Amino acid sequence: MSFRFRKWTIGPVTLLECGQSGILQDLLAKILILSILQKYIFREWFWTALAVSIVLVIVLLGAYLSDILKDIAGGRIPAGLLGIQLLLHMPETLGNILPLAGFVAVMWGLGRFYRDQEMAVMRSSGFNWKKLLKPLFSLVIPMAVALLFLGLSLAPTTARMAEEQLEAAFRSAAVWGLQAGKFHVLRQGELILYAEAIGEDGSTLKNIFIKQRNKEREQVWVAQTGRYWMDADTGDRYLVLENGKVTDVAPGQLDLRVLSFARNDLRLPEPEFRKRKSAKINSVSSAELFKNGNVESIAELQWRLSPAITVIILGLLAIPLSHSEPREGRGVRIVLGILVYILYGNLLYLCRSWVIEGTLPPYIGMWWVHLVFLIISFAWIRKQGRFPVKANST
Repeated sequence: MSFRFRKWTIGPVTLLECGQSGILQDLLAKILILSILQKYIFREWFWTALAVSIVLVIVLLGAYLSDILKDIAGGRIPAGLLGIQLLLHMPETLGNILPLAGFVAVMWGLGRFYRDQEMAVMRSSGFNWKKLLKPLFSLVIPMAVALLFLGLSLAPTTARMAEEQLEAAFRSAAVWGLQAGKFHVLRQGELILYAEAIGEDGSTLKNIFIKQRNKEREQVWVAQTGRYWMDADTGDRYLVLENGKVTDVAPGQLDLRVLSFARNDLRLPEPEFRKRKSAKINSVSSAELFKNGNVESIAELQWRLSPAITVIILGLLAIPLSHSEPREGRGVRIVLGILVYILYGNLLYLCRSWVIEGTLPPYIGMWWVHLVFLIISFAWIRKQGRFPVKANST
């Protein structure tokens, strides 16, 4: 038996037709080709999803920027790493907002079709809910693939890079944001640091003045030289002061002590990357998590896979949620959709905690949440997709 092959092109996609019947051609054409109406719906969803994503990225990065500025003021993050930290935080931000963006885009687009009576015209021409699946999957499947890449590969890599940048930066006064001849206020005024000069290596300071305050006492440190030092075992950062003296005083009391020292190690504020307990698991590669196989690793893997699954299920759920009566506004449906999204996300978060704590078996994990919402989506779609049967004329 012989077969012949010839090329067949759909836009940028080149296919092979096998045999005279062209069965492969017809099958792939049905999968890849969208009708004019389906293209119109897809464009509406795509541009809405893009606009929502941009707005959400700006909002979340703004909130993250506010947290970074607080950490910079407290001395927990170097000021010189502000830009790179925002950039490395972008994959995690995209992983958080893309499912919501796709969900809102489908609901908002279909809501407009219902409001402008376009959906009524579509249905009267035989365009039922099943024909919405092709443009829907054309939107959410690429988003799911992107979320898989972000969650399993890119986000852990950038999280690890962010921690490495912080750890390396705290060894350098220049990157930490210290400038020669200027006073630097840390810990909301509890620590004031001044250095007359900074060495070329960025870690050596000269003619240092430090004022440290706690609830009961104040200390003033003066030293000729100083340098940064990090404990390899604990990760604590110290400023090593050499050839100086410290004045310890209790405000409002006649209690004053002056001590001279050849060397004194002053502990600096704890870095932000050490304060975040979840940062370690967030920066572990997916391959290493799979190899570990403990409950925490399994919970983290399921958490990284969840956005890709969620965007597909929420896309399906948006079809019945966006259904509205002719005079009904879109606002009520959008609010209802946001509540569903919050419920979905909170259940996933709770399941993650339960798996880590041992309350929920790992093989159940977050899968039951996805399954329940998937069943609800198909049941709801099927119910709304039934058209009323016309009565027979007599």
